[in-house]
Amino acid sequence: MKKKLLLACLILVLAVSTGWTRGGAEEPTGTVYLRFYYPVGVAGDHARIMEEMVRDFNASQDDVFVEAIFSGGYRETMERAQTAFLSGNAPEVAVLDAPATFDLIEMGAIAPVDDYIEAEGGDAYISRFLSGFMEIARLDGQTWSIPFQRSTPLFYYNKDHFRAAGLDPDSPPRTWDDVYSYSQTLAEHFGPDHWPVQVPINFWLLKPIVLQAGGQLESDDGRSVAIDTPEMREAFDYLNGLVRRGYMAPIRQWAPSVSDFIAGNVTMLYNSTGSLTHIENSSDFEVGTAFLPVHRRQVVIEGGGNFFIFNTDQRRQQAAWKFITWMTNAENAARWSIRSGYVAVREDSYDLPLYREHVERTPNAITAFHQLQQVEIERNFMTYQQAQLAELLNEMKEDILGGADVDTTLREAQRAADAILARFQR
Repeated sequence: MKKKLLLACLILVLAVSTGWTRGGAEEPTGTVYLRFYYPVGVAGDHARIMEEMVRDFNASQDDVFVEAIFSGGYRETMERAQTAFLSGNAPEVAVLDAPATFDLIEMGAIAPVDDYIEAEGGDAYISRFLSGFMEIARLDGQTWSIPFQRSTPLFYYNKDHFRAAGLDPDSPPRTWDDVYSYSQTLAEHFGPDHWPVQVPINFWLLKPIVLQAGGQLESDDGRSVAIDTPEMREAFDYLNGLVRRGYMAPIRQWAPSVSDFIAGNVTMLYNSTGSLTHIENSSDFEVGTAFLPVHRRQVVIEGGGNFFIFNTDQRRQQAAWKFITWMTNAENAARWSIRSGYVAVREDSYDLPLYREHVERTPNAITAFHQLQQVEIERNFMTYQQAQLAELLNEMKEDILGGADVDTTLREAQRAADAILARFQR
């Protein structure tokens, strides 16, 4: 009994001396210790880059110490953060998929950041961030997150393959019809063991195709989705047509599609700008990037993760904000973009000498920025129960491209989505 009591006292002394007990009160002075959950959602060496940046933050000052915790992909990180919050042991700060905001607010898990923004200069501070990334951070008149690990879908293509097939390597397809035409040329040149194009199974790539067909996928309030629609059918006419003609593998997941492109088994690829650095560093051919091919509308969506501050206490929330402002200053936003391939989230990052030099060395690095400036932007797929609905869309897309009846599958998916969102209907 005495040994157990002594051990308990030692644990308490250690917790107080470090200023941090899991779920407990913190001493009012000394270093603030934060747990930081972060995801890796695309191929590349992003975990190592993140760890390096966090170490540099810790070395830059003595007030805050951040423990970086890799938590899986976006979905796994969100689930882990939710579970930790519900158990009373939430991380103080996390990079999470921005569309999770509805669910995080409903849980009471996160704190708005408007007061912190105002203390940094208000509009003068927040206006430095790309406007295309700020819409998803705001709900119900409040700002809930700060952009960081942001992306947009890009169209990748193998310039060497274009040259070999007699296509202009500096003139990628601009429309859906062009994709068909280019795919036919590539198929005739490379034969049946090669895929001209790949759109991997992912709801994030389905939404812009639906928008380009003139549709809308979800309501602004996140309480309903529109699946069984003519525009969704038109989107699948485009995708199924590529499959039927032998231009695209019917079912290919996200990571293998990138590997296929790098290996030269696919010539044209829909994917994230967050994959850019990995693709360029891993490919032995000249990589081209372009805006997404368009149809009725020239529109693209944004994506990726934002910094969220969890509801803990004022001192730790203030420390989390200090960490966020350091990670998202102009220099570090540029550094993250250069090393990872994600879009630099601040306007002033693009004026820095190091970023200009990066673009001179890697012209593809500026494609996503130009797309965000020149094309109509809509937010990522954002609803209540977003993870569950995203999985539903992925399964629906896989079923249809695998040969399921389109009308039946869309009707069943619509009923399932309506049931998921039933309790949010007003």
